[in-house]
Amino acid sequence: MDVRILKQHEILPALHLIWEVFAEDVAPAYTPEGVAHFQEFIKYDNISDMYQKGEITFFGAFEGTKLCGTMAVKSVGHICLFYVRKDCQSKGVGRRLFQAVYNYCAQKLGVSKITVNAAPGAVPKYAHMGMQAMGEERQVNGIRYVPMEMQVIPGLVQPVKEKSKAPVIIVTAVCIAMVLVLIIAGVAIGRKVRHMLREQSIYTQPYNHNDRDHDYDDHHDYDYFGDEGAGQNSTDAGDLTGIDAIPQKIADGLSYDLKEDAYTYQDDKKQTTMIDFNVNYPVISGLKDAKAEEKVNEALKNCALQTVDKIYDNPSDEMKERVLSSSQPALVSYVKYKVAYASEDLLSVAFEDYSYQGGAEYSDQDLRTCNISLKDGKVYEVKDIVRLDDAFLAEWADTMRDEADNDAFLSELDKDAMKKTLEGDSMDGVYEANFFLDADGIEIGYNLNYKEGDANNLGYIWVTAPFDYDEIAEFRTDSDFWTGL
Repeated sequence: MDVRILKQHEILPALHLIWEVFAEDVAPAYTPEGVAHFQEFIKYDNISDMYQKGEITFFGAFEGTKLCGTMAVKSVGHICLFYVRKDCQSKGVGRRLFQAVYNYCAQKLGVSKITVNAAPGAVPKYAHMGMQAMGEERQVNGIRYVPMEMQVIPGLVQPVKEKSKAPVIIVTAVCIAMVLVLIIAGVAIGRKVRHMLREQSIYTQPYNHNDRDHDYDDHHDYDYFGDEGAGQNSTDAGDLTGIDAIPQKIADGLSYDLKEDAYTYQDDKKQTTMIDFNVNYPVISGLKDAKAEEKVNEALKNCALQTVDKIYDNPSDEMKERVLSSSQPALVSYVKYKVAYASEDLLSVAFEDYSYQGGAEYSDQDLRTCNISLKDGKVYEVKDIVRLDDAFLAEWADTMRDEADNDAFLSELDKDAMKKTLEGDSMDGVYEANFFLDADGIEIGYNLNYKEGDANNLGYIWVTAPFDYDEIAEFRTDSDFWTGL
C-alpha cells in the first residue's frame, strides 16, 4: 500500500470518498445542524482557501490506483478529516495514514503536538494510537466530539509499512505552490448512497442557468472547530504566486467604479456528476459612454466564463463523452481575477481558472487576460500592440526561457511558429497568447495546454515574459492602446 501526499487531481476523488463515507456512516448520528456545518467545512471556498495558503495537507492511502482512505492535517498539526472507505476498513489503512501524518508533523511542520476533535465512537481508536482525551465530550453546532492530543517526538518517526513488506518512507516535501481544491456539491443528507450512484446523464437535458497489530482505521472524523489560534505557528504561505504576484497599478481618482460580481451555480440534482461553478469577475460602472460600458462588462464576463461555456453551456461531443465515461464525472470552474492595471482609458485584467473538465482525471489550470479600451470597448490582442518581427521574437523567446529557467522551453517552435501563435493561432489550443499590463510594465506569454504524452510538455501551466516600458518601446505598434497608458 502506498501512502503519500495527494496531488491536485487526486483531491476530488478524496472528497468524493469523504462524502460517501460520511453520508452512509456518520450523518445519521449528526443533527441537521451538524450535517450543515460539515457540508460548509468541505465546501470549495473553505477548503480551497486553506489549501492555497498552505494551511492544510491531504494524505491518501492507495492500493494500486484505488484510493482507500484519506487524512487531512492543518499546518498547526490538527487532524481535520480522517476517512477510510468501508471495504478497506480493518486492513491497517487508518494506522498507516496516521503514521504518515505523524511523520509529516514531526519532520515537515515541526509542531509539538497533534490534535483532533474525535467523534465519541473513535476515541478508543485514537487512544490506541497514543492520543489522550483533553476534556469531556462537547457538542457545538450539532456536532459531538472529544478533544484529543498527543505530543510529537521526532524520535518516534517510523516508516509507513505493510506488515509483510519492507519499510517505505513516505515523508514528502510539498512542491505545489498554488492548488485549487474543488469540493463535492452538497446533496440532501437523507438520500442513501445507492441513490447517489443511480444512472443519470446530465447531457440528456437542455442547459439552463436558472436550474443551474491493531487496525484502528474505520475512522470518519471531521473537525469544524479546533481553530483557536489557527494563525499561530501556521506555515508561512511564502512568496505570492500566480496572479496574486502581479504588481497592481490602479490610477488615483478614477472617474468610474470597479466592483466585483460572480456567477455561482451548483447542481445538486445530478447525483453522479459534480457541477460547481464559482466565477468571479470585475464590473465597471460610471463610464460616460453607456454603450462602451456595456461592451466592457460583456467582454469581462465572457472572458471569465470561458470554461463554463466550454464544458457546460456549449459542450463538444468530446466533453460529453468525458462526463459519460468518467468514473467520477465533474464539471467545475473556479475563477478568480486581478485588475492588474486601470487608467481612465485602459483596463487590464488577469483571470486564473481552476477546473475539472469532464471528470476528476481532467483537472486544468488556465490564465486568461482581458485588455480593453474604456473609450469604445475594443479588446486588444498581442498582435495589436507589438510588432512581431524577428528582433522582438528573439528577445521575447530569450525572456520566456529565462522566466522558465529552462533553455529547452519552447524549443519545438521556430520563429515562424512563434509569430503565428502570437498572432492568435493557438495550434489546437496548445499555445494561447496572453498579455497584461501591471505596475512594472507589460508581460506577454502563453497559457499552455499540451496534449497528454507530448514530449514538449515541460510542466509549465503558463509563462509570461516581462518587459518594462522602456524595453517594449522599440517594439510598439502605432495602436491607440499605447496612448491610453
